[in-house]
Amino acid sequence: MRPRTPAIGLAVTAAVISLTAAPAHAAPGLVDGNLSAFGYTCTFANATTSDTPPNTLTVDRATVVPHCGGDISVTLANSPTITFDDTAGTASAARIEVSAGALGITCRYRVSDVSVTRDGTTRTYTGGPFAATKVSGSFLCPAATQVDTATFTFH
Repeated sequence: MRPRTPAIGLAVTAAVISLTAAPAHAAPGLVDGNLSAFGYTCTFANATTSDTPPNTLTVDRATVVPHCGGDISVTLANSPTITFDDTAGTASAARIEVSAGALGITCRYRVSDVSVTRDGTTRTYTGGPFAATKVSGSFLCPAATQVDTATFTFH
């Protein structure tokens, strides 16, 4: 039996934030996020995007600075590319990776084929739960975990 740490859940949560790098476009935008896993919630505000919805955009991982409270640290491990389907009211990313750490343990997780649903006609999208698989990290990191919910607001 492997012990679970808050870092594991936060790593998965941060993974939902990441996308895939793409060239910058002429109309940069911003995104705020809120992710929950293992009873912890991480939030970030004003991360830079390469464009604005409904155009395909990339979230700049260097500008995603999650605040999770306590001694939890989370970083986005890739710059995810997000595509929008306004007819279906969805936003999706092929891959999001995140690293999380707590109590000296660091875990890196990947969430694949992420899809979130738009709230009415706003640019707020919510989804979950999302399965995350371990990419690297301590033997104390579970091989798989879950992000309960994720909400993103583009502006």
